[in-house]
Order: sequence, then structure tokens, then C-alpha cells
Amino acid sequence: MIASLPMYWRAENAASWTRYWQAVRLHLPDLPDLTPPEGLPTDWDAHWRAYDLRLSQTCGLPYRARLHPHVTYIGSFDFALPDTPAGYYHSVVLTRLDENRPHAALRLAYNAADSQSGWAATKKGQSFASYLCTGAHRASAIAVADGGADIAYVDAVTWRLLTLIDPDLTAQLTVAERTAPTPGLPLIAAAGTDPGPLRTAMTAALHALTDDDRRDLGSPKGLVVLDPKTYLDMPIPASPPA
Repeated sequence: MIASLPMYWRAENAASWTRYWQAVRLHLPDLPDLTPPEGLPTDWDAHWRAYDLRLSQTCGLPYRARLHPHVTYIGSFDFALPDTPAGYYHSVVLTRLDENRPHAALRLAYNAADSQSGWAATKKGQSFASYLCTGAHRASAIAVADGGADIAYVDAVTWRLLTLIDPDLTAQLTVAERTAPTPGLPLIAAAGTDPGPLRTAMTAALHALTDDDRRDLGSPKGLVVLDPKTYLDMPIPASPPA
């Protein structure tokens, strides 16, 4: 059996995620330890589609594009982002403090071609001068701060975490705008999993978090069960230009 919560896991908050999972396991003792992101296979889809997956967290774009027929949707963390429905999130659009050129003149840094918040969120008819794939939201923010790119779309929960763990980086950037809310990162398990016990255990563990752990995890307030159709009805964007 395997389990992971990789999407907001950082070296700086790994202990808090581990304590949260320990609280979940008080209700479901047969759950395995969490596998940290560095212990996951390079092929993330192989992990997410594993027959013995007890729990993981994916992104909305791969969920609707590839995974949904092969997994069970458990729920979505609610991070109580401002002006955002429960269980949803949005992206912040980051530029350097002195950047005021139009999008068409800017180089976009994006974390991955199958990222809802880093790539799909940009698809509103915008075009950019060029594109840089960085592999991670934090790397996209660094690219903008260092001048390797001019603009990046970053998950608002990741941005909240970065302001805590890397204030020197975030001080070099400005939030120029934000995107429309979309359904948050889906929590999934192997096909055929009964979602009820996991939903109950994860909700109880969220309520048991200390204030410090809650802050370090990005301030999750609860678990929301969205209609999977809210993910599947969203368009699948074209890949970034080469």
C-alpha cells in the first residue's frame, strides 16, 4: 500500500504533513506511512494509478485529462482563500516589482504543461513572447525574480506557503492579478475505494491540527467533496508552444 500528499509538501513543512497523517491514522490504523515526493516514481501517473494507492493528491488538469476513469475521488482541501468558493483555488499572476509591459511582450515561466494553476489558468486568449518550463511553482517564481522570465502563474496556496518559507524571494515579486477560481487539487485513491472512511478520518485530523501546523500546511480549514463533474467540465488546454 502507498500514500502521499505531495502537492504542497516542502522540506520546511514535511514534519507538519507527517503529523497530520499520523492523526488520520488514529482513525484508520491500516494506512501506510506517507511517501515523500522524492520517494515517488518519476512517472507520477504510475503512482496515481497504482492498484494499491490508499491516498494521494493530484492536479485538476491530469485528473480530468487522464486519471478520472482509473481512480476514486475522495475530496479537496478547503484553504479558505479570499473570494474563492470552498474547495476551490486560484492562481496569482507574479511579475517583478518594476514590470509593466503587456503579456505579449513577456516570457512566461510555467511549472508543467499539465498544471491547472501554472499553465491551464493562463489560457484566456493570452499569448506570450516565449515560454520557460521550470518543473515547479517555486522555480517559476525564482525565474521571474532572477530575470530568467517575466511572468508566472502560481497556485495561490503555494504562494501563501512561499510568503512564509521564502520571504526574501516573495519580496522581489508582485501579484499583478489573480485568475478565476477553479476546483482545488483532487485527493484520490485507487478505483473501487470506499471514500467514506477516508473523508471522515481526514476531516477529523484537520480539526485536530495545531495552529502552527495548520499555518505551515497552507491553512487548510476542512475537506470539501465536490462533484467530479466540476473538474471534467473544464476545457483541456493545448500544450505550451515549443
